[in-house]
Amino acid sequence: MANTTGFKQEPHKLLVIPGPIEVHDDVLYANAHYSVSHVSPDFIPVFGDCIRMVRDVLFTQGGQPFIIAGSGTLGWDQVACNLVENGEKALVLHSGYFGDSFADCLETYGAVVTQIKAPVGSAVGMDELRSALQRENFKIVTVTHVDTSTGVLSNVKAVAETVREVSPDTLVIVDGVCSVASEEIKFDEWGLDIVLTASQKGLGTPPGLSILVASPRAIKVYEQRKTPVSSYYASWKRWLPIMKAYEAGTASYFATRKLSDISLLL
Repeated sequence: MANTTGFKQEPHKLLVIPGPIEVHDDVLYANAHYSVSHVSPDFIPVFGDCIRMVRDVLFTQGGQPFIIAGSGTLGWDQVACNLVENGEKALVLHSGYFGDSFADCLETYGAVVTQIKAPVGSAVGMDELRSALQRENFKIVTVTHVDTSTGVLSNVKAVAETVREVSPDTLVIVDGVCSVASEEIKFDEWGLDIVLTASQKGLGTPPGLSILVASPRAIKVYEQRKTPVSSYYASWKRWLPIMKAYEAGTASYFATRKLSDISLLL
């Protein structure tokens, strides 16, 4: 990627980790922007475009993006508080550290969690997944697409196919923090319900944004909850109207967005 701005960041030790990653000079330069209001007419089309472009990255037509100030971890909270009610069952496919962490988050919100733990360096097999789904009814199945603690790449397409075959009402949740914009993800074609990620890895921008896409099916599950959402900041009751407003070209307010990082997604 050629430098088009003339800006060049200072020499520094090369950052070679899964994320945060090195950020291109043009992206850093775009961050040197004067302050604007989060309800400014200048910001509305920027945010609207970012929402639409997230759909393009994940190959979805009907998915609902959420772009919220926070780390990738906030995506876990969104799943746990909006889609799983107290006492409902969640199945976590464990391929490393982040499976444990997602399970911990789900349990914090009252989910009853079962984990299938693969041997270190391996992904959970489809026969194990099929057997678990045949034994119990789970509200959601979660899979870490790429677990950076082990380097394991899980076959998300096969996971979704297996869930759809055995337990079609179960939601398929993908932790794609390290895979979105780096590995192939076809949201609609594979029948995914949630893909969550963050800004500082494959998307190539600094940390600061929690990015999630929910299927129409997942939104319907949220809308049909029997109990109130158990989080304030992560509640879709507050964020869904914001996303819809900006995509429609109008301003709305719940909490101040991270304006600088949102503009970098363009």
